[in-house]
Amino acid sequence: MSNTPTIPPGNTPPMPPFWRNEDDWLVVIEFLRRDDDEDRARGTEAIGYMFAFAQMTDTRMLALVGDPEADAYELLFSFSSSANKAEFLRLLQSNDETRCEDDLILVPRQDEIKAAQPIARVLPADVMRQITVIATMLYSDNSDTVQYSRIPLHIGRAV
Repeated sequence: MSNTPTIPPGNTPPMPPFWRNEDDWLVVIEFLRRDDDEDRARGTEAIGYMFAFAQMTDTRMLALVGDPEADAYELLFSFSSSANKAEFLRLLQSNDETRCEDDLILVPRQDEIKAAQPIARVLPADVMRQITVIATMLYSDNSDTVQYSRIPLHIGRAV
């Protein structure tokens, strides 16, 4: 009997996530409080903007649960170029919903990068629905501009 893992027919062998080898990362912490609808809506909107900014700048966006008791999520961003990173940071700081102090934009540890997952696997389903709508409204192939008006969110029901 061999120690070589057996791959079921029709499946591909498991591979480690390819983003582990990327080397230019930032992390931002966002709170999605379950006990405060207004704060959750603000956090959801901010993540929606960040998701749109990531799409606009060819930036990978992943997530981790930071502190489950505090409803904190770590949003990790990996950049394909220094120009895209600069543009992402410019967009981040140009928006009232996403602007944050430079000391709150951190570099994730390697173990955080290794544990990170696509945002849809980490963020709550209701939040994912809403950030997808926000990002879709902000980012489209027909527009090179970003809208900065507040987007109404309906917490607790599908948009």
